[in-house]
Amino acid sequence: MGLFVAIIAIAFILPPRVAAFGPVVTITATSSQPAPQGTLATYSVDVAWGFPSVSFSLTLAGLPSGAAYSFSPNPTTTDLTLHASSTLTIDTSSLPLYCPGSYSFTVTATSGPNVGTSTPTALTVAMVGSPLLVSVSTDKPTYRVGDTISIFVTLTRPAEGTLQITGPSGFSAITYPFATTRPISGVAKKLTAGAIGTYTISLAADDYCGGFGSAQASFAVNPNTYDVTISLSGVPSQYSSTLQVDGQQQGTVQGSQPKTLSFPIGSSHTIMVDQYVAGEVGVRYYSSQNSWSVSSADSHTFNYQTQYQFSVLTDPNGVTPTTGAGWYNEGASVQTNQVPQTVQGPSGTQYVFKNWELDGAAQSGSQVSVTMDKPHTAVAKYATQYQLVIDSGGIGNPQGAGYYDAGTSATFSVASPVGFLVQQVFVRWEGDYAGTSPQGSVTMDKPKTVHAVWTTSYTQAYIAAGVLVVAIIAAAILMMRRGKGGTKAKPSKGKRIGLRIGKPKTET
Repeated sequence: MGLFVAIIAIAFILPPRVAAFGPVVTITATSSQPAPQGTLATYSVDVAWGFPSVSFSLTLAGLPSGAAYSFSPNPTTTDLTLHASSTLTIDTSSLPLYCPGSYSFTVTATSGPNVGTSTPTALTVAMVGSPLLVSVSTDKPTYRVGDTISIFVTLTRPAEGTLQITGPSGFSAITYPFATTRPISGVAKKLTAGAIGTYTISLAADDYCGGFGSAQASFAVNPNTYDVTISLSGVPSQYSSTLQVDGQQQGTVQGSQPKTLSFPIGSSHTIMVDQYVAGEVGVRYYSSQNSWSVSSADSHTFNYQTQYQFSVLTDPNGVTPTTGAGWYNEGASVQTNQVPQTVQGPSGTQYVFKNWELDGAAQSGSQVSVTMDKPHTAVAKYATQYQLVIDSGGIGNPQGAGYYDAGTSATFSVASPVGFLVQQVFVRWEGDYAGTSPQGSVTMDKPKTVHAVWTTSYTQAYIAAGVLVVAIIAAAILMMRRGKGGTKAKPSKGKRIGLRIGKPKTET
């Protein structure tokens, strides 16, 4: 409160002296610089004054005449900080007032005799869009006397300039000035064909900012001409064919819109259209007769036949040659060749036929037949197989060698040991598999070879030799025992010989 009273006291004591200095006006840009054409550029305006509650009116100077801008608020009033603020908005969309470049302006704050002006501030405007491009054309290259001539003009930027038409001798040139604040594209003028001869249209334009563009076109007005109407049959309306007259391109003709050409009487011309008109993917339209000669008023329709593409492929690609692919008339019946069941590929690889697919659906049989009612794709599907080779040196009756589908697991084995007395005993696998068991398995992601490593074992031979030695020793011992018993006397005649078994009795 004391500060406020002091300020009021100063205001009454020193007004003439303070007023002599005037308010201080400061401008600060708050939007991006440079500002694109057609956007709003904003600035913060600060008015510093030695007293509160003083209202200042804001004005702007330096921008082009007619510039659109505003202050918010305006007037603005100083607060207890002895500052007043406002937002300045400059509208650069009021073309063509703002060309790309820098514009200097000042802001003045006025309150009675108290006036303050900011230092110059720059408004920088950047170009939006491409430089000026212009074009001019007519709807036809030639006209008959009395025809309406439509002149098409394109300006990619706001511009001003002239459209001038000059003609044959005796024709007075016509000049049409124009000015536009927006790009234009369309019919600029319509004229009635008059004097016979060749006319030139010249277009010159300036985009208000130093950009210049020019273009020219020509047309002819002929007497006693005849019209020829060209149309297409069998081509949908969204497609068109290039039209040529005597080898020179004359635009296009739509599938559903006839086109009229004018020719001088007595002249002959050859009219051609495209033999093939592309449609959607796998569809085209074919004309067997795409050329026509004319020398008088007439009309002609080029007839097109719808054709569909038949694609014949293999999966994997290029496994085996195929036939039947090509373009066919709508309704035609076509078929592929019969593909082989097995195709040898690179070493250790083969391909085994699985089935055909027609437009993604599985088909039976080794060939495909189809009626061409739309584009079709036939794919011969083959399973890739890799060979497993078991190298065991001819030992152990190896099992599991052969071809396997890619990605599957192959199990293989050998018998061990092999032989009698002297044996071959399996030690380990080498190559594309490592293991010590006679049986193993590998994933067939490529051709693979496994090698069985063997060792010679004499264990059974040693055992057999030992048994033989023992048998020989046993036989020798038995023979020696029999030899120690001697030769017994032969019994007397007439006596009975008997053999007593058991413990002999003691005689008394």
